[in-house]
Amino acid sequence: MSKVAELLNQSLDTARKMKRLLFLVAGIYVVSFLAGYLMVHFQVPFAMELSKTFIESVSASPVFTPIIGSLMSGNLALAIAFTFLLNLSIGAFVYTTLIGVIPILGGVGSVAVTGLRGFVIGLTYYYVFQVSIGYTAVALGTLILELGAYVFSAAAGINISLSAIFPRRYGVESRWAAFKMAWKDAAKIYVIVVILLVLGAVWEMAGIYLSMH
Repeated sequence: MSKVAELLNQSLDTARKMKRLLFLVAGIYVVSFLAGYLMVHFQVPFAMELSKTFIESVSASPVFTPIIGSLMSGNLALAIAFTFLLNLSIGAFVYTTLIGVIPILGGVGSVAVTGLRGFVIGLTYYYVFQVSIGYTAVALGTLILELGAYVFSAAAGINISLSAIFPRRYGVESRWAAFKMAWKDAAKIYVIVVILLVLGAVWEMAGIYLSMH
Protein backbone atom coordinates (compact mmCIF):
# COMPACT_ATOMS: atom_id res chain seq x y z
CA MET A 1 0.00 0.00 0.00
CA SER A 2 2.86 2.38 0.79
CA LYS A 3 4.23 1.89 -2.75
CA VAL A 4 0.84 2.69 -4.28
CA ALA A 5 0.50 5.77 -2.09
CA GLU A 6 3.98 6.90 -3.11
CA LEU A 7 3.13 6.53 -6.80
CA LEU A 8 -0.08 8.46 -6.35
CA ASN A 9 1.69 11.25 -4.46
CA GLN A 10 4.31 11.51 -7.21
CA SER A 11 1.53 11.69 -9.78
CA LEU A 12 -0.27 14.44 -7.87
CA ASP A 13 2.96 16.40 -7.43
CA THR A 14 3.59 16.20 -11.18
CA ALA A 15 0.03 17.32 -11.87
CA ARG A 16 0.59 20.39 -9.70
CA LYS A 17 3.59 21.29 -11.84
CA MET A 18 1.38 21.09 -14.94
CA LYS A 19 -1.59 22.92 -13.45
CA ARG A 20 -1.59 25.64 -16.11
CA LEU A 21 -1.73 23.07 -18.89
CA LEU A 22 -4.42 21.15 -17.01
CA PHE A 23 -6.55 24.28 -16.67
CA LEU A 24 -6.02 25.06 -20.35
CA VAL A 25 -7.15 21.61 -21.51
CA ALA A 26 -10.09 21.53 -19.09
CA GLY A 27 -11.18 24.96 -20.30
CA ILE A 28 -11.07 23.84 -23.93
CA TYR A 29 -13.20 20.81 -23.09
CA VAL A 30 -15.81 22.90 -21.29
CA VAL A 31 -16.06 25.53 -24.02
CA SER A 32 -16.14 23.05 -26.91
CA PHE A 33 -18.65 20.80 -25.14
CA LEU A 34 -21.00 23.71 -24.49
CA ALA A 35 -20.60 24.88 -28.09
CA GLY A 36 -21.67 21.49 -29.44
CA TYR A 37 -24.47 21.07 -26.92
CA LEU A 38 -25.95 24.51 -27.53
CA MET A 39 -25.71 24.22 -31.31
CA VAL A 40 -27.88 21.09 -31.18
CA HIS A 41 -30.20 22.72 -28.66
CA PHE A 42 -30.78 25.63 -31.04
CA GLN A 43 -31.00 23.21 -33.98
CA VAL A 44 -28.17 24.63 -36.05
CA PRO A 45 -28.37 22.62 -39.32
CA PHE A 46 -24.65 21.89 -39.50
CA ALA A 47 -24.59 20.62 -35.93
CA MET A 48 -27.72 18.52 -36.36
CA GLU A 49 -26.30 16.80 -39.44
CA LEU A 50 -22.90 16.23 -37.85
CA SER A 51 -24.50 14.79 -34.71
CA LYS A 52 -26.58 12.34 -36.74
CA THR A 53 -23.56 11.28 -38.80
CA PHE A 54 -21.39 10.73 -35.74
CA ILE A 55 -24.01 8.67 -33.90
CA GLU A 56 -24.48 6.46 -36.95
CA SER A 57 -20.72 6.00 -37.42
CA VAL A 58 -20.22 5.02 -33.78
CA SER A 59 -23.05 2.50 -33.94
CA ALA A 60 -21.52 0.87 -37.03
CA SER A 61 -17.87 1.08 -35.95
CA PRO A 62 -16.12 -2.30 -35.58
CA VAL A 63 -14.04 -0.80 -32.76
CA PHE A 64 -17.05 -0.96 -30.46
CA THR A 65 -18.27 -4.38 -31.59
CA PRO A 66 -16.48 -6.32 -28.80
CA ILE A 67 -17.90 -3.99 -26.16
CA ILE A 68 -21.45 -4.21 -27.48
CA GLY A 69 -21.14 -7.97 -27.92
CA SER A 70 -19.91 -8.41 -24.34
CA LEU A 71 -22.81 -6.39 -22.97
CA MET A 72 -25.34 -8.27 -25.08
CA SER A 73 -23.98 -11.61 -23.82
CA GLY A 74 -24.05 -10.43 -20.22
CA ASN A 75 -20.26 -10.37 -19.77
CA LEU A 76 -19.91 -7.09 -17.87
CA ALA A 77 -16.29 -7.66 -16.82
CA LEU A 78 -15.16 -8.13 -20.42
CA ALA A 79 -17.06 -5.02 -21.54
CA ILE A 80 -15.32 -3.01 -18.80
CA ALA A 81 -11.91 -4.41 -19.81
CA PHE A 82 -12.46 -3.61 -23.51
CA THR A 83 -13.67 -0.10 -22.71
CA PHE A 84 -10.74 0.64 -20.42
CA LEU A 85 -8.12 -0.66 -22.88
CA LEU A 86 -9.66 1.23 -25.81
CA ASN A 87 -9.86 4.49 -23.88
CA LEU A 88 -6.35 4.14 -22.47
CA SER A 89 -4.53 3.06 -25.62
CA ILE A 90 -6.35 5.06 -28.30
CA GLY A 91 -8.40 7.74 -26.56
CA ALA A 92 -5.69 8.84 -24.16
CA PHE A 93 -2.24 7.71 -25.29
CA VAL A 94 -2.34 7.78 -29.10
CA TYR A 95 -4.66 10.75 -29.62
CA THR A 96 -3.47 13.08 -26.87
CA THR A 97 -0.06 12.05 -25.51
CA LEU A 98 1.98 10.27 -28.19
CA ILE A 99 1.54 13.12 -30.67
CA GLY A 100 3.52 15.23 -28.22
CA VAL A 101 6.72 13.74 -29.68
CA ILE A 102 6.38 16.35 -32.44
CA PRO A 103 7.70 19.65 -31.03
CA ILE A 104 5.06 22.40 -30.85
CA LEU A 105 2.89 20.85 -33.58
CA GLY A 106 2.22 17.86 -31.34
CA GLY A 107 0.90 20.19 -28.66
CA VAL A 108 -1.26 21.97 -31.23
CA GLY A 109 -2.56 18.59 -32.36
CA SER A 110 -3.41 17.60 -28.80
CA VAL A 111 -5.30 20.87 -28.33
CA ALA A 112 -7.14 20.30 -31.62
CA VAL A 113 -8.14 16.76 -30.58
CA THR A 114 -9.35 18.13 -27.26
CA GLY A 115 -11.51 20.78 -28.89
CA LEU A 116 -12.96 18.41 -31.49
CA ARG A 117 -13.65 15.70 -28.93
CA GLY A 118 -15.40 18.10 -26.58
CA PHE A 119 -17.48 19.51 -29.44
CA VAL A 120 -18.57 16.10 -30.74
CA ILE A 121 -19.43 14.88 -27.24
CA GLY A 122 -21.52 18.00 -26.74
CA LEU A 123 -23.37 17.24 -29.97
CA THR A 124 -24.22 13.68 -28.93
CA TYR A 125 -24.79 14.16 -25.21
CA TYR A 126 -27.65 16.53 -25.89
CA TYR A 127 -29.68 13.48 -26.94
CA VAL A 128 -28.33 11.27 -24.16
CA PHE A 129 -29.55 13.73 -21.55
CA GLN A 130 -33.07 13.47 -23.03
CA VAL A 131 -33.42 9.72 -22.48
CA SER A 132 -33.95 9.43 -18.72
CA ILE A 133 -32.59 10.47 -15.35
CA GLY A 134 -30.71 7.17 -15.13
CA TYR A 135 -29.00 7.67 -18.49
CA THR A 136 -28.18 11.25 -17.52
CA ALA A 137 -26.49 10.04 -14.33
CA VAL A 138 -24.47 7.45 -16.25
CA ALA A 139 -23.55 10.00 -18.91
CA LEU A 140 -22.47 12.65 -16.41
CA GLY A 141 -20.34 10.21 -14.44
CA THR A 142 -18.71 8.94 -17.62
CA LEU A 143 -18.14 12.48 -18.84
CA ILE A 144 -16.42 13.58 -15.63
CA LEU A 145 -14.25 10.49 -15.24
CA GLU A 146 -13.22 9.82 -18.83
CA LEU A 147 -12.80 13.43 -19.93
CA GLY A 148 -11.01 14.03 -16.65
CA ALA A 149 -8.52 11.36 -17.67
CA TYR A 150 -8.12 12.92 -21.12
CA VAL A 151 -7.41 16.30 -19.52
CA PHE A 152 -4.37 14.76 -17.80
CA SER A 153 -3.21 12.77 -20.84
CA ALA A 154 -3.51 15.81 -23.13
CA ALA A 155 -1.62 18.01 -20.67
CA ALA A 156 1.15 15.39 -20.63
CA GLY A 157 1.27 15.41 -24.44
CA ILE A 158 1.43 19.20 -24.64
CA ASN A 159 4.16 19.23 -22.00
CA ILE A 160 6.21 16.73 -24.02
CA SER A 161 5.83 18.82 -27.19
CA LEU A 162 7.05 21.94 -25.38
CA SER A 163 9.98 20.27 -23.61
CA ALA A 164 12.20 19.96 -26.68
CA ILE A 165 11.65 23.60 -27.63
CA PHE A 166 11.83 25.10 -24.15
CA PRO A 167 14.18 22.84 -22.15
CA ARG A 168 14.65 25.48 -19.48
CA ARG A 169 11.16 24.65 -18.27
CA TYR A 170 12.96 21.70 -16.69
CA GLY A 171 15.95 23.75 -15.64
CA VAL A 172 18.30 22.19 -18.20
CA GLU A 173 19.94 23.30 -21.45
CA SER A 174 19.75 19.96 -23.25
CA ARG A 175 16.60 19.49 -25.33
CA TRP A 176 17.02 15.71 -25.21
CA ALA A 177 17.33 15.72 -21.42
CA ALA A 178 14.19 17.86 -21.10
CA PHE A 179 12.35 15.60 -23.53
CA LYS A 180 13.19 12.52 -21.45
CA MET A 181 12.17 14.29 -18.24
CA ALA A 182 8.84 15.21 -19.81
CA TRP A 183 8.20 11.55 -20.64
CA LYS A 184 8.99 10.58 -17.07
CA ASP A 185 6.44 13.14 -15.91
CA ALA A 186 3.94 11.71 -18.40
CA ALA A 187 4.43 8.26 -16.89
CA LYS A 188 3.68 9.68 -13.45
CA ILE A 189 0.60 11.50 -14.74
CA TYR A 190 -0.69 8.26 -16.23
CA VAL A 191 -1.24 6.87 -12.75
CA ILE A 192 -4.13 9.34 -12.48
CA VAL A 193 -5.20 8.63 -16.07
CA VAL A 194 -5.43 4.89 -15.41
CA ILE A 195 -7.38 5.35 -12.17
CA LEU A 196 -9.92 7.68 -13.81
CA LEU A 197 -10.34 5.46 -16.87
CA VAL A 198 -10.86 2.33 -14.75
CA LEU A 199 -13.53 4.12 -12.74
CA GLY A 200 -15.04 5.56 -15.92
CA ALA A 201 -15.23 2.16 -17.63
CA VAL A 202 -16.83 0.56 -14.57
CA TRP A 203 -19.34 3.39 -14.19
CA GLU A 204 -20.27 3.53 -17.88
CA MET A 205 -20.51 -0.19 -18.57
CA ALA A 206 -22.27 -1.01 -15.30
CA GLY A 207 -24.83 1.72 -16.00
CA ILE A 208 -25.49 0.50 -19.54
CA TYR A 209 -25.56 -3.15 -18.39
CA LEU A 210 -28.14 -2.43 -15.69
CA SER A 211 -30.29 -0.49 -18.14
CA MET A 212 -30.21 -3.45 -20.55
CA HIS A 213 -30.94 -6.12 -17.94
